Formats: sequence, structure tokens, C-alpha cells
Amino acid sequence: MGGWWAAVISILPMSRQDEWEYIAEGAECVLCADTKGIVAYKDGKIVGAVAMDTWSHNSCHIHIAVDDMLIFKHKFPEEVFHYIFNECDKGVIVGITPANNARALRFIKHIGFVEVFRLKDGFEVGIDFVCTEYRKENCRYIGNYDGQIRARSA
Repeated sequence: MGGWWAAVISILPMSRQDEWEYIAEGAECVLCADTKGIVAYKDGKIVGAVAMDTWSHNSCHIHIAVDDMLIFKHKFPEEVFHYIFNECDKGVIVGITPANNARALRFIKHIGFVEVFRLKDGFEVGIDFVCTEYRKENCRYIGNYDGQIRARSA
């Protein structure tokens, strides 16, 4: 690989406090005892992160914060879904998104998440939570995983 992707993007497990603060602020999630994460850097700056928590025998919840959508064209989804579905051997990813976040709902639908139900007033009175799922058997990203991504750039 060469060009833009190889020169400036690094994807690695979250381990630093500033990485956790980025996802907490961007996705309004709380660091829990079972939270794990993956972060993307561009030129040494955090440009996206995914946190996973509420792990069960076959699922986890996912939280996404992104400042540069180009990471999704350059192996970020492959890394995230490979980790959850293959390394952690889970079959289902659960997403819970406020119904008034139209941009996020369009994005997660584009990735492949499917709406399962809405929790009336789940986010706040008048704003539902949209509960979505993404199943391993429907994941178009794990077949493209090449295992060549992880490197600390910052």
C-alpha cells in the first residue's frame, strides 16, 4: 500500500487517557470496566475511535466518534469488525442511537446496521433511542481484513 493511507493513518487499540476522552466526548459514552476501543490517527492526531462495551456471550455495544470520514475508506471498519467478530468471537453488535441524530443513523445504515426497534423516549422525553444490530454473517468488512494495520504513530 502507498500514498495517502500508508503515509498518515494508524489504527491501534485505545490505551491512553486522551483517546478515552475523545470517544467519551464524541459518542457520549462512559468508560466501563469492560470497555475496549480502537482509535485512528491521521498525522499524529486522533480522527476517529470506536468503543465497545456491555459484552455478553455473543454481543457487545458499539460507540463511534469520527472527525475524518476518510478512515472508513481505509481499513478502519475492517479492523473494528475483525476485532469484534473474529478476535472476540462475537456474532452481534448492538448500536443505540438517539432518533434525532439523522447523520449517525444514515451512516450506521450505510455500514450495514439494521434497525431492530425504537425505545420511546429512551434518550430524553420526545426523543427515542433507535436500537440497531449488525450480524457477523452480514458483515461485508471482515472478508477484506489483511491484518496489516496496527502501528503506533503518536
